[in-house]
Amino acid sequence: MSEATRELVIVGVGSTPFDAVLEILEERKTVKPDQLKLLAADEADVDPQVFANRSVAVQSLKDFAFSADQVVLLLAGDDTAKAALAKAEAAGAWVVDAGGITRGDESAELIHPLLNAAALQEVERQVIAVPGAGAAMIAEALYPLASRLQSVEIVLNQPVSALGKSSVDSAAAQTARLFNGQEPELDETTGQRLAFNHLSSAEALLDSGHNFSELALVHELRRLLGAEVALDATINTASVFHGQLANLSVNLKEEVDLEQVRGLLANGARLEMREHPSSQDAVGGENTLVGRLRRGLISPKQVNFCTVSDNLRKDIAINCVQIVHLLLKIH
Repeated sequence: MSEATRELVIVGVGSTPFDAVLEILEERKTVKPDQLKLLAADEADVDPQVFANRSVAVQSLKDFAFSADQVVLLLAGDDTAKAALAKAEAAGAWVVDAGGITRGDESAELIHPLLNAAALQEVERQVIAVPGAGAAMIAEALYPLASRLQSVEIVLNQPVSALGKSSVDSAAAQTARLFNGQEPELDETTGQRLAFNHLSSAEALLDSGHNFSELALVHELRRLLGAEVALDATINTASVFHGQLANLSVNLKEEVDLEQVRGLLANGARLEMREHPSSQDAVGGENTLVGRLRRGLISPKQVNFCTVSDNLRKDIAINCVQIVHLLLKIH
């Protein structure tokens, strides 16, 4: 069946990246409105969505017939998305998991469209995992140095949108109450205040002292950059809605001239050098901004730099749409 007649099925209407995904699909004309199918557990709970000036109805998962001619994009990791994955895979459809359902499952190939898209040609299972937003940004920033990496220490400051739509709504409500001199209710997901706060961890801690997302970040970076790179990660949650920032402390295998490192980063795919980038600079853009490059004070092989990006538009929506395009065109 031709690319023009195949269908894209999206599960996760109303999820945090959903609007950004629709926006990118429309901008790039990846599919036409009659090729787009939207699924929910109960269509009665979700209003029709506007795509390319057309109203697209939301259908019920239980009544939907999956087929091998479809690409199914999962934007959530809830029970509805898990059920859709099982049904779609059984029907022979391609599944793109951006909801983290297959995180840690090595049978689902982890694909970053800029770094290892060629692996799509060799997958044994038609389920593709998309890196989390933090892993996607950091992998892009480190990839020009991949052959030189010995170890990397990461401090990722994630926005509230990384926690999900309910936390975004909670942070907005807390902000409004605080501006009106009222005590805000705590966020149900984290049990903490999100507005005007900076969380050392938004999740329960494991025995190692890490949280699950930190270990997942390390695991995904090892899959993208190579298992021989030593990695450690800390994820804080900053009181901003969108835009992520990571500080990277990189130990190289040998001492390298700082200007050579700068040149490698400047020539990296979708990387843009800035003197002192901020997440505000990155929101709405399609590049990962890299800056504050400097030598470390601990070792002559150490370089430190900062990287920022739009976690929803660039690191989830654009990456998902690029993978969907490749699957519609090639498979």
